[in-house]
Amino acid sequence: MTSVTTTWGCAVQGMGTADPAAALLASAAAGRLSSLVGATSPLRPILEEAGRRYRGPLRIEVGGRPGVGRDTMARAVRERLSPMHAFIADPARPEDTDIWLYVLPGPPRAADRDAIAALPADRRIVVLGRADTHGEWAVAQEVAAEAAHRLGLPVLPVSALLACAEVTADEMATLGCWARSGLVMPSMVGQFLAVPTESAEYRTRVAMLRHLDQYGIDLALTLLADADPDDPVPLDAPTLTRVLRRASGIGALAAPITACEPAARYWRGVELRGALEDAAAADVDRDRAESLLSGSR
Repeated sequence: MTSVTTTWGCAVQGMGTADPAAALLASAAAGRLSSLVGATSPLRPILEEAGRRYRGPLRIEVGGRPGVGRDTMARAVRERLSPMHAFIADPARPEDTDIWLYVLPGPPRAADRDAIAALPADRRIVVLGRADTHGEWAVAQEVAAEAAHRLGLPVLPVSALLACAEVTADEMATLGCWARSGLVMPSMVGQFLAVPTESAEYRTRVAMLRHLDQYGIDLALTLLADADPDDPVPLDAPTLTRVLRRASGIGALAAPITACEPAARYWRGVELRGALEDAAAADVDRDRAESLLSGSR
């Protein structure tokens, strides 16, 4: 599993004022958890750590069978969806996971179905990774729809490669030359590479495939071929980068991640209460710990 983090709002969700934990969670969300005890209480450092965890970035585990592009998907989620700094989390701490993002390479196998079924139903998201490798986006959507039918839950097509795209000026110049020469991306990658293998052109095409894949190159060439040469705002590398990122499908993950946040926050609250229960059991300012758990001030 590869982990990434993102951030969320601090409003307490799903907790009414009648809930004895409401005040505790409200204080945690506001960053005032440690102020509920005296400065010399041995419970204070426990509350400080619990508060940091409660308010900390949302951790998303990116899983799937080996070779499905988990690291690239984690990078795409981290760079395109996180509104603040995110980082690769410690894989040795699976208990920190809040949401699971499972990557399929194609139609689900038995191993995929078993792995997905073992994940919390209210905090799992399934994607068809490497959607760009299906040639046309419509085909990727069909594969994702078939996978969704087999699994009985939504599956979103995403190209992590395109989500992480960063077209360079040199690549833009090469793509422009190809477009002006009338080059089009053939349906078979082998035809695209049908140039002398010892040539610089072959190396350039291989590198471009690794960076943008067949779908990205095809989209870029189509856009360049259709571009108006008199357009006052020409298609440049930064613009093409933005187009490719939008075409990656990564933006569609924002809504399901947001939908998982209330359940993730609930379990963060369970973890926070667990820290207090452990402190009380260990006789760490037991009376105050128990009063906080009961909702007393």
